[in-house]
Amino acid sequence: MGETDRIVLGEEETYLPELPEVESVRRSLIANQGAKIKAIELNREDIVRRHDFAIDRLQDKNIREFSRRGKYLILNLGPGYNLIIHLGMSGRFYQLNEDSDITAKHVHAVIWLDNGKKLVYEDPRRFGGLYLIKNRKQFFNRMGVEPLTKEFTPAYLHKITRNRKIAIKSFLLSQNQVCGIGNIYADESLHLAGIRPDRPAGSLTAGEAERLCQAIKKVLQQSIDSQGTTFRDYRNGLNQEGGNQSNLQVYGKDKEQCPNCGEVICKQTIGGRGTHFCEKCQK
Repeated sequence: MGETDRIVLGEEETYLPELPEVESVRRSLIANQGAKIKAIELNREDIVRRHDFAIDRLQDKNIREFSRRGKYLILNLGPGYNLIIHLGMSGRFYQLNEDSDITAKHVHAVIWLDNGKKLVYEDPRRFGGLYLIKNRKQFFNRMGVEPLTKEFTPAYLHKITRNRKIAIKSFLLSQNQVCGIGNIYADESLHLAGIRPDRPAGSLTAGEAERLCQAIKKVLQQSIDSQGTTFRDYRNGLNQEGGNQSNLQVYGKDKEQCPNCGEVICKQTIGGRGTHFCEKCQK
């Protein structure tokens, strides 16, 4: 996989939930592991992007695990049965008590569980979707290393950037070497590491790769600890806003002062993406 983290409609630019947001949804839904699916209400059939099996085959399956791969949420329902969810631009996936009224206008699927809860998928703009997948490994075979795992090391990052002329910002967003990082956390990580986003990926020294690797892990973990970043649409699995927007140093702060040096933060387009950085702090 490796979907773009940006969708542009006219002059509007909106970014998809990234690794910390999807991880926050996963963690807030873990209490439903072990619950059995009693019924599935599908209000739009076209929201299911791939059918390896009929959706009614999920009825009476137990949710064995909530997991995540990159920006995708995974419900493991037993061998050969996976419900994979992508939140797209405006998607939300959250739990309600089964007797709670659903007031949202764009609810496309409801999963009724035997533990007194229901899982709701809503997506006003329908850029997200549900995937009914038999083989998870095959579905994700083009995705790179998870940045919060032990496999993502400074040595690995330095190795995969060798001889790459692409801008390091664009390299981080590509998903096929490192997955889950989008526009917000690429900008924040590069600022923390002191690296210009337009530098060729192959120009990073071993020391810079180490700084960037550590910065990525720190920035992502900080956002997870704050339940993700909410500007407008994103909510966690309890339908609550995240709080990481108060931690951002450069993203979305065009013409504001850099918190490190006081210089004005600039915004440029790199690889088609709006990019925020400090020309003094980042070299």
